[in-house]
Formats: sequence, C-alpha cells, structure tokens
Amino acid sequence: MTETFSLSPIAYFRTQKKEPYQAARQSTVDLSDEVAVIEFSSGQNFEQALENIEGISHFWLIYSFHKNESWKPKVLPPRGSSEKVGVFSTRSPYRPNGLGLSCVQFVKKEGLKIFVRNFDLLDGTPIFDIKPYLPYADSFPEAKTGWLENIDNQKMAVDLSVEAKIQLNFLKDQAVSEIENFLIQQLQFEPVNSKKKRVEKASGNHYVLSYRTWRIHFTLLENKVTVESITSGYSEIELKKTDDPYNDKTIHQSFNKAFPTKVIK
Repeated sequence: MTETFSLSPIAYFRTQKKEPYQAARQSTVDLSDEVAVIEFSSGQNFEQALENIEGISHFWLIYSFHKNESWKPKVLPPRGSSEKVGVFSTRSPYRPNGLGLSCVQFVKKEGLKIFVRNFDLLDGTPIFDIKPYLPYADSFPEAKTGWLENIDNQKMAVDLSVEAKIQLNFLKDQAVSEIENFLIQQLQFEPVNSKKKRVEKASGNHYVLSYRTWRIHFTLLENKVTVESITSGYSEIELKKTDDPYNDKTIHQSFNKAFPTKVIK
C-alpha cells in the first residue's frame, strides 16, 4: 500500500535566478553576491515561529524542486562520473518526491522575510520548512563520499583574461550578472564534455560554451582553463529582427557597440 502525504509551503524563495542552469551546483559554491529573500505567508503565526533566529548563521531549507515534473532512477551527474549513477547517490533534483535540502547563510530578518546568501534555489521555490544548522550534529569531517571521493583532483583552475573581466563587468552593469558564476561552475570540471553542457570545439584548444544568448570563448591547456572573451550569440541579422523572445536584444546591441570586434557575422 502506498501512503500519500500532503505538504503546504510556508514560504517562497525570491531571487534573480529563474532558470535551472542559473542555479549553483550546491549552495556552498554559489559565487554570486546576491542576497535572496524567503517570504513567509501571513496569517499563520509565522511571526512567532521566526523569533530568536538572529545569531544563527546558517539554516537548512527543505523545499520542492518545482521545475521538475518527473524523476529518474539513474542520472548523469554534472561532475565526478562520465556514467549514469543511481539518483539516491546524488543530489540531483530528479527525485521521486522532488524534495530538496540546502544549507544557506542567514543575513537578516525583516518581519516575515528572511534574507540569505549562498544558495542554490530558484525564484518561486516553495519552502516547506527551515531548521538551524548545528555544527555538532550536522558536520561529519570523516564522512566518505563514494564515487565522488576524488572529485577535487579533477578540478581545474579557471582564469579570466583582461578582456573577459572588462566584458563581464560591462554585463553586470547591464543586469546580466550570472554569467561569471555560471562559467566558473561549468568550466571547473569536465569543461569540454558536450554530454553535460552546451559546449562546442571551435578550433585547436579553443572552445565555446553557451549561456542563454551569450557565448563564452575559452582555451584549455592541460588542467587550466582561460576564458578569453564573451560574445553575443545573435548575428547582426538576428539583432535587426523585431522579435525578442529573451527581452535582451537591446543589451546585445549595446555590448556589440562597446566591443565591436566581437560581433558575429
């Protein structure tokens, strides 16, 4: 007999990150400076439930992977294995009950809002519960990680060229702030594995990684990745068309004016 349990969200997560590819692989590797908000429902006495949380630096969040509608018994992890592994040996979001568990850093509380950083959740994520992280109960330095045991040995250094840094700063000023976080997480492990990411070989040791409508050009030499530049994914002809499904053509046009040699013909 299969029992059924129902859960109701107590809060919702609010962040600039809206699509799965924008989420950090884990909350502890979120490299952005964004402060997100957990908005609790009113009329539920949550004001009292949130008392005394100041001074607690980290919280566990129990939530729903609301972007996923199905689960997979075996998944291809983003790093550590080139073969599919059992989903229960991973933190993949494709789970039978779609429940997530993440530890986030507390920033402040304002009424029914908790502000946090270092997270891997998306905008609109339903939150079912929060619990304080307790080092004496939650930390196991001697823990073994099975097939992930030697993952740090596979980690590559990711450097940014001067040009790439200038371009990324330009895009941040245009509210395109997630590219740097994305490229570092994508390129630190298996940077040219096209089964796990949108990457193509351009020529020699030059590759192109796609992020939405942007293209990240990088080189790979031994265990070092160098991001050389960012380019628009639109051609000049595409930018002249009136349709704008991603609402970003104006940004691309400004980018191409600032970096004219990088326009795709």
